[in-house]
Amino acid sequence: MIVDPDFGVRLRDLREAKGLSLRRLGRAVHCSHGYLWDLEAGTKRPSAAIAALLDAALGSGSELSSLVVEVSADGIPSAPEVEPGPVSVVDGLEFAADWRHGLDVAVDLWRGDMRRRALLRGVGFSATAFMPPAMRWLMSPLEDQPTGGGERAVGGPDIETIRRITSTYRALDNQFGGGHVRESVVRFLDGDVTELINGRYDAVTGRALLAAVAETTQLAAWASYDAGMHGLAQRYLVQALRFAAGAGDRALGAEILAAMSHQSAYRRASAEAVDLARAAGRSAVEAGVSAIEAESAVLEAQGHAVNGDEAACAVALDRAEKLFDRADRTADPQWIGYFDEAYLAAKFGHCFATLGRGDIAQRFATRSLDMDGKQYARGRQFNLALLALTYVQTGEPEEASRVGIQAIEAAEGLHSVRARDYLTDLANRLGKHVGLAPVRQFTERVRPVLQAS
Repeated sequence: MIVDPDFGVRLRDLREAKGLSLRRLGRAVHCSHGYLWDLEAGTKRPSAAIAALLDAALGSGSELSSLVVEVSADGIPSAPEVEPGPVSVVDGLEFAADWRHGLDVAVDLWRGDMRRRALLRGVGFSATAFMPPAMRWLMSPLEDQPTGGGERAVGGPDIETIRRITSTYRALDNQFGGGHVRESVVRFLDGDVTELINGRYDAVTGRALLAAVAETTQLAAWASYDAGMHGLAQRYLVQALRFAAGAGDRALGAEILAAMSHQSAYRRASAEAVDLARAAGRSAVEAGVSAIEAESAVLEAQGHAVNGDEAACAVALDRAEKLFDRADRTADPQWIGYFDEAYLAAKFGHCFATLGRGDIAQRFATRSLDMDGKQYARGRQFNLALLALTYVQTGEPEEASRVGIQAIEAAEGLHSVRARDYLTDLANRLGKHVGLAPVRQFTERVRPVLQAS
């Protein structure tokens, strides 16, 4: 991003010529007045999208946009756009060296998501793009001292509000799928959260604030991932990791790295899934949270399974089981409460199913259903689809169809592309057995579900 040094002065002149206060202009362009004050003072840099919004609100043609130049991935400046464009790939995947710049990158991301969602759906995913941010995280001293100089005072109640709202959306995500909550989470980030991070706070409050925002940003990533928007989910994960670094929260950073590994394995990027899981495990050790260390080990196993390396997978699974058994869960962060015996069993099942060992996977898939199917309705649907798959692998298509119908019923009310994908895979595998009555029944039941997706 290249910004003309005169941008702030020209913005102030145009605003004052229109007789607008910072607060009124902020409402017009969906920014906090504190953020606009920083732009005028030159302490923050605008994106091309923000410059275009300001031009539109101030009736200045493309005067401000001409002072902001986006830089492409190959370092070549691109022409500014008059209309607000999508967040750039460079910004969305950048792990900013400075926490203040990191705030700008994240705000640009979720603002671009809200304004140009249709275009952002198409941004690409590359697991290798996770590696530079992961390395930056591992090498970071986590010594940021985030402070805010805005007008609104931010305190503990504001941070607790973010956490409670995030917890509510997380519960809804688990029950109904990412497609139901994604837009609401992003709108919350773009509105209330943006106003708070542009407020006034000291370093202690700032760290707590960034940790809370990291959780919300990670949830936006998870909901986007579940909705099949993988490139966008990847960008939210990178920015969540940057927030965790600003907060100095090693445990949360480990959890975000684990989510990166999870998505990479789902996208069949085995090498990156393994490396990211190991990075998560290292951070978990530093944080002293054995549960995340166990989760990282089982995700490493999943990466090995995707690569077809049964021996390495078995070693990682053994390590995960031992870590889980001796983990002291009393001091775990509340956001890892989902990681229990049923979740671990499901991961074991997925590993063995990926390796084509349905005979072993079936035992774990059955055990994974010993869970709270109401609170984690989406997870239960995944686990039923997994169990049905294991019956296909063991040569029992009729039983696979019976369980598959349960998975179809569990998908009702879910807005989850992953749920649909698991059913699509099961339908494809059962296709060659369509001569069997139970398989035909499954096929008839699943067809409208897949067609409606």
